[in-house]
Amino acid sequence: MSEQLTALEQKMQQQVLRYEYVLEALSDIGDELCRVASFDAQLKSLLHLLLGTLGVRKGGIFLFDKFKNQVSLRCSWKLVQKSGEYEVGTEEIQALELNSDDITYRVKEFKFIRAVLDLFEEDNLDCISVLKVREKLIGFLVIGHKLKDVPLLDKEMAFLKTLSRNISVAINNFLLLSELREANARLDEKIQEVSILYQASQMISSELQLQALLDMAMSAISEITDVERGSTWLFDEEHKSFSLMSHLGNAIDLPDRMNMEESKALTFSYERKDYFAYRQGVDEQFPLLRADEKLFGKSFLIVPIVHQGEFLGLVHLCGSPEGAGFTERDVRLIKVFAVQLGAAVKNAQLYEQAITDGMTKLYLHRYFKQRLYDEMKRAARFKRNLALIMIDIDHFKCLNDNYGHQTGDEVLKHVAAILRRAVRTHDLPVRYGGEEFALVLPETEFGGAVAVAERIRKSIENDYLEVSGVVLKVTASFGVSIFPDCADDMDSLIKAADVALYWSKEHGRNQVTAAPTKFSREVDV
Repeated sequence: MSEQLTALEQKMQQQVLRYEYVLEALSDIGDELCRVASFDAQLKSLLHLLLGTLGVRKGGIFLFDKFKNQVSLRCSWKLVQKSGEYEVGTEEIQALELNSDDITYRVKEFKFIRAVLDLFEEDNLDCISVLKVREKLIGFLVIGHKLKDVPLLDKEMAFLKTLSRNISVAINNFLLLSELREANARLDEKIQEVSILYQASQMISSELQLQALLDMAMSAISEITDVERGSTWLFDEEHKSFSLMSHLGNAIDLPDRMNMEESKALTFSYERKDYFAYRQGVDEQFPLLRADEKLFGKSFLIVPIVHQGEFLGLVHLCGSPEGAGFTERDVRLIKVFAVQLGAAVKNAQLYEQAITDGMTKLYLHRYFKQRLYDEMKRAARFKRNLALIMIDIDHFKCLNDNYGHQTGDEVLKHVAAILRRAVRTHDLPVRYGGEEFALVLPETEFGGAVAVAERIRKSIENDYLEVSGVVLKVTASFGVSIFPDCADDMDSLIKAADVALYWSKEHGRNQVTAAPTKFSREVDV
């Protein structure tokens, strides 16, 4: 008899040790669930360990999704159905969460989720455990019979109950950690977005030169997202037209100006004041004109530039050919940047209005003096040349007397347009006063400045202007001076160019005269 007790005690002790091992293993797996990315693989290991310990042939773990109000079979062993998602009634879920009774039941006695369990009738399941943490439903653990279809003993049911609590905590910890990781990832993404927008906004915030601002804006957008090509267009309310201001990539097919009725994309952007994305073959409900596809491409994004409800223009972007188009994140960032750009463009326009002549669109005399002074300081600091060209329209008083001041104004606009087309981005075209103009050319030596003046002179001479049925041809005289060759200060540089200009006018007009250098004047003396 004592020998039988000893054998029984040994068997019980082995069983206890086995259960302790399983509990430790479950604890380790619970920790592992919180460390590894392959949640399903660890969940399957947990299920296999549990089934092996109980000597059960089949089983599975269902997880509950509160947003979809359904349970899904996430891992299984030997069940007829390997996976699946099943709707669960809201009232059943609430009852399960509030139920404080035992969490482990015989399947036949379990009154909840019967519609799901009936689908596994062929598996002849023995037990089910409700996986809960406090009143939070995690899912369900289903267990089949032991070998030879023997049901679990009561003490094994009690052990299953303990195991189920451990499994619930382990899964819940993993889900909480996953939510935390996702929240951190979203936070990191938002921080990155704010950083990108901050850097992009910093690029444009202090720039008051409109052209330079829009060039910077295109560069900033290329930092925000992958762009194959793009362009910025400003809107002219008076003429209902768009002017091309800056671009990225190939711009061969882009005109300098487009009327709004020539493009459905431009019309749509103006009328809606909202962004839109277009992909040929996908957005056919918005058919484009042939001119649109030629201009903007077969897949593009257009974002309006708006400030306080005023439509100022738009940004057009084509994604890289290798990409899958613009993502929601790309669109969101570009839209936020466009808001900043709208404010910057409006400030630049107001500043430009204050420093430019309304008729010729050239810079005013007072701004010319300020910029010339700054450019001379910069040229002196870096030991560079600075050229100044003074220009006077020949016989302008006769034009006014013979054809009227309105015709004279058209001549001024015509010559100003030629000057604007002839200069570089960093050059400064100025209406000096009356019929006189000036050009400031940074980092330009004497020969280059004279060549620029001669090119402009020929453009004016070879062009013509038709006003009220009268065809007019005009010419202009030029004077060129260079810092530091001709003068050491601003007033002397202006005077040298002015003297050279009047020498041109006194010796036949329609010519370019270079001011004498300081060295040549010293030789003459």
